[in-house]
Amino acid sequence: MKKVSLLVKALGLGTLISAGAYAQYNPKASYEGPTKMNTWSLSIHGGPTQFYGDLREYDYYPVGLNNFDSASERGSYFIGLALGKQLSHLFGLQLGGSYGTLRGMKRRQYFSYFRGEYIQADLTGSVNLKSLLFGVNKMKHWKIDAYTGVGLLTFKSTAYELGTGRVRRYTGNPGDGVVRDASYRNTLSIPIGLGIHYELSPRFDLGLDVRYNKTGSEQLDATIGGNSSSVFDASGSRGSLTATEIKRGNSNLDGYGYVAAMLTYKLGKRAIRVQKVNGKYEYDTTLGTYHLRWTDPKSLIKPPVILTLEQIDSVAKANRPKDIDPRLLTDSDNDGVSDYFDRQPNTPAGSIVSGSGEAIDFDKYVSAALPGVACAEIFTNVQFDTDKNIIKPEFYDMLNKVVELMNKTQCRLQLAGHADRRASDRYNIALSRRRVEAVRQYLIRAGLNDPSRIVVDYFGSFKPIGDTSRPGLTKNRRVELRLVP
Repeated sequence: MKKVSLLVKALGLGTLISAGAYAQYNPKASYEGPTKMNTWSLSIHGGPTQFYGDLREYDYYPVGLNNFDSASERGSYFIGLALGKQLSHLFGLQLGGSYGTLRGMKRRQYFSYFRGEYIQADLTGSVNLKSLLFGVNKMKHWKIDAYTGVGLLTFKSTAYELGTGRVRRYTGNPGDGVVRDASYRNTLSIPIGLGIHYELSPRFDLGLDVRYNKTGSEQLDATIGGNSSSVFDASGSRGSLTATEIKRGNSNLDGYGYVAAMLTYKLGKRAIRVQKVNGKYEYDTTLGTYHLRWTDPKSLIKPPVILTLEQIDSVAKANRPKDIDPRLLTDSDNDGVSDYFDRQPNTPAGSIVSGSGEAIDFDKYVSAALPGVACAEIFTNVQFDTDKNIIKPEFYDMLNKVVELMNKTQCRLQLAGHADRRASDRYNIALSRRRVEAVRQYLIRAGLNDPSRIVVDYFGSFKPIGDTSRPGLTKNRRVELRLVP
């Protein structure tokens, strides 16, 4: 059985090699793989939204009346954009963004209704169920996608009392008893949906998108539900709030869904779609480029042709690469520039070189910009007291010269923050970051023209230059300054 399996694999590999060689030899063959197909698309979709959570009167039917004990749950909507990338005929990715509103109410227990809005960004992966289950040639111009993924939801909502319209709860409530405007909150969401599309033309698809978004928050309706909830009574529509704390019960996380119409524009050059000729779908890549959403690349592969030895030899000669200069693969002095381009292939170890491999004399560079000033005078370490990130006055003059030098040149400045070992690694990393940020802010306040030329690093206590004695610990509490070409 193993021999048979190996024989089958060898035959399959030989067929692919023959097909590839034929595609290169035959000038009429225009398909050489999936990269020759259009894969990007842009969609716009929109429609009504439906909230699912605590402030929801019925499970399936939205209330549409406004009166003393009812607030309409209809009228919420969304609109969104999605950029699609088809990875294969069966699988694709979509990066989407949408804005929408939500509504809901509940008479029992809460006697409240809410109004909210949200912005969501999500990344989803889709599978082409139609081709997977029925094949690529049945329902040729129809596409059914199931998808799921992960999203970031930013929302804000306010809950009101039925009948009076007084504010009862809102997102971002600090709990100090004062009514404010609702503020945005963030949570993760998991979109799950089904899309049905029809290929109208080579450029446009029309579809129906049905989605449910499960969120990671129970405050999408500004209400924590369950057997009971925290209720706020307001003395006026904008009066102060008095909180009545009630033990929270068990409640599921909130969610929302929608049914949307979707219009998709297929990007790419010379877009075409497959046509039926004499009852059979015919693919002709000379007419244009098919889209991977609707066309399986296997349908475009021409039947294999057995080439003669002369044809194989001509293909091999035509595709033989040029010999590579060995100097491109060597770097004798380890300065990051290959010997082929290196004007100084023997620079000392640790030298800072230009793009052509020439060592840079920073002393000469500094003295040209600041006459009479040596490089070592303005690029010493800035030291700090224990557990501090305050720059000492003794370093002001040196940092001011750094600013003057940076404003007269086009060099970059690398700042590296460090700390001693007398704390945890996590704390030292944060402390070294604060120290390097303090130096960066000082340079900006001192008049640095282009702060984007500052490169920052922070290493905590992982790169000490002193021992554990008091003088050694003092050396380690530092920010190093280094001029970079």
